[in-house]
Amino acid sequence: MNDAIHAQRRRLFISDISRVAPGLYAWLATVLSPVLPGGASLASRGFALLALMALAASFVLSARRPRLARLLGVYGFVTCCFGAWACLGPLLRSDQLDAVRGALGALGFLLHALAWGAVPKGLDAESPDNLVPGVPLLPRHKPVRAASPVLAGGIAVGLVPVALAFAVERQGASLLAHSAALGTAVLMIGASTDVALRVGKPHQFSAWRARASRAVWPLGALTVAVGGGLLWLATR
Repeated sequence: MNDAIHAQRRRLFISDISRVAPGLYAWLATVLSPVLPGGASLASRGFALLALMALAASFVLSARRPRLARLLGVYGFVTCCFGAWACLGPLLRSDQLDAVRGALGALGFLLHALAWGAVPKGLDAESPDNLVPGVPLLPRHKPVRAASPVLAGGIAVGLVPVALAFAVERQGASLLAHSAALGTAVLMIGASTDVALRVGKPHQFSAWRARASRAVWPLGALTVAVGGGLLWLATR
């Protein structure tokens, strides 16, 4: 019995480490490296330290207080990272950063979000401190094996524009490139998730007129956003 408890504790410990490891890597690649130079402000270094403390506290509290650990590991950590970037000023320009390190850091933040998406399992199954109170919701259907490669492919394709945006060195254009790349990645990953959930499930496609009418607003918004960005670049 004691051996089983020790084995379960060991598995929980490894699970907690795997939950914070991507965030720690993202912090090292995209937060620590920009604040190390001498020109970094004291506020940016303070936010970087607070981000690391929030991540460490989420690891310590993950077994006893999973809800508080989630708040610190997701919202507290990401908010402090944004605070560190906002206080960097000119050091955050694309020509001051390593493109490869930034792309790998973005991948680390993506894995950090996916790691915290799983509900932690404690030793006490009846623990009242659940992440989402209420009766657990059952899935509508069991995902098929082909859904994982579809989701992985969508994530890989969504990361391509994020990596290519670091190649834009012009100051005004780089901001537009990163914004467009981030929006494209979010839309691509969201669409791949929807497709992955529909794999292996019978689906009846609606008429082409209905599909075209639903695509009018997204395509119109995309056209306005791209046109506005090009007009802003042309007038600078």
